[in-house]
Amino acid sequence: MTIEFRDYRPLALAQMNREHEEFANLLNEAEQALLMGRAGLPYLRRVYDHCLQHFAQEERDMEYLRFPALAAHRHEHQRILQLFTDALAGYERSGDMTGVLEFLMDTIPDWFGQHMNNYDRALSLFLVQQEQKQDQKRAH
Repeated sequence: MTIEFRDYRPLALAQMNREHEEFANLLNEAEQALLMGRAGLPYLRRVYDHCLQHFAQEERDMEYLRFPALAAHRHEHQRILQLFTDALAGYERSGDMTGVLEFLMDTIPDWFGQHMNNYDRALSLFLVQQEQKQDQKRAH
C-alpha cells in the first residue's frame, strides 16, 4: 500500500510535515524496489535511518521542552523500530521479502496514520504553543 502523504491532514508544524512527506517517499521507494525485484536492502536502510534520525530529533525536542507525553511517544517510536528491525533481520537472514513487504504495506501505513494523527499532532500543537510563549516573552 503506497502512502500518499497528501491524504493526511497536515500538522501544525511545516517541518514535521516535510519530514513525514520525506518518510512517505522513502517508504514508497522501498516498497517499489522490492515489488520490482530490485535489491531492497539499501532502500529499507534509508527508511530505517530516516526513522532513527526523525525519532531522535523529536525526542530531543520533547525532552528539552518537557513534553508531558514523552514516555508514551518514545515507547511508540521504540515499538515500531523493533518491528522494523525484526522485519529487516528476517529479510536479511532468509532473502524472503514476504515479512518485510507485509511490514511496509500493512503495518507501517496503519501505524503511521495513527501515530501522526494522535502522537505527532499533539506534539506539533505543543511545540507551536511553546514557540508562541517564547515569542511573547521576547516581545515584552
